[in-house]
Amino acid sequence: MKIDRIRLRSYTMQSRTILYILVAGVLLCGCGKTEKRTLREQFVEIDSVLSEEYVAADARGDQAAMDSIEQEYTNQLFNLIVTNKDEEGIDSLVMFCFRNFSNEQKDSILQVLPPIVMQGEIMQALVRKHEVEKATSESNPYREIIGEQPDGTELKLSELVGKTEYVLLDFWATWCGPCCRLLPNLKELYDSLPEGRLEVLGVNCDEDQEAWREMIDDKQLTWRHISVGNGKQNPAYELYGVEGIPTTILLNREGKIIHRSYGDEEAIRRIVVGR
Repeated sequence: MKIDRIRLRSYTMQSRTILYILVAGVLLCGCGKTEKRTLREQFVEIDSVLSEEYVAADARGDQAAMDSIEQEYTNQLFNLIVTNKDEEGIDSLVMFCFRNFSNEQKDSILQVLPPIVMQGEIMQALVRKHEVEKATSESNPYREIIGEQPDGTELKLSELVGKTEYVLLDFWATWCGPCCRLLPNLKELYDSLPEGRLEVLGVNCDEDQEAWREMIDDKQLTWRHISVGNGKQNPAYELYGVEGIPTTILLNREGKIIHRSYGDEEAIRRIVVGR
């Protein structure tokens, strides 16, 4: 998905490649059977047309147009799924596009898909993740995280909540390009704020713990950091329904989730700075 590769709604490169191959392969199965356009053909048309418009808007530096195209892209994918809910390959398309949608759109998609699709193992896993994501969306209370700091000592999220106006959870990894590009912006924001305004808790999923410690030191990331499990088997990520990184979750002083995004630093800044 070309727009996703440009914006911060990031997959890991490996996962994104596997998913694209899966979608393309499954959706190709319907080619040539009827004169009706296949799911693949409709998907490719949406992707190619809007990606071209997005690139042009990006070249102009037209952020308003880029945001509008992103929204149109999401809406067209949503309509494509809903109007083709009974077509072969719909489960793969849903899995591939699901994270682009709002919780309301996700609920609508899951409600219209036929039972035979919903009974599949992949879809059942998607439903479970979606329920966790809803439970950790805006207006919900935080969930406790306990992890190991770089020095080997234990730290609980509850030890930070209420000590500053805001606590930002940053789910990241050293091998994640968008995560690493976000770090300097977070550092600039963190360093510019007065004491007591913002605490950041980096929640890391690296298997290579030494790489994690080295990046913290090299980039002088002076906020709090924990590791909870290694790699994909990370209970903190499961607890918050994290499907892609960077995922950022902002808590207020009372521990309520007030913002969740795929690393939208500008939105975080507007809330924390107050303008």
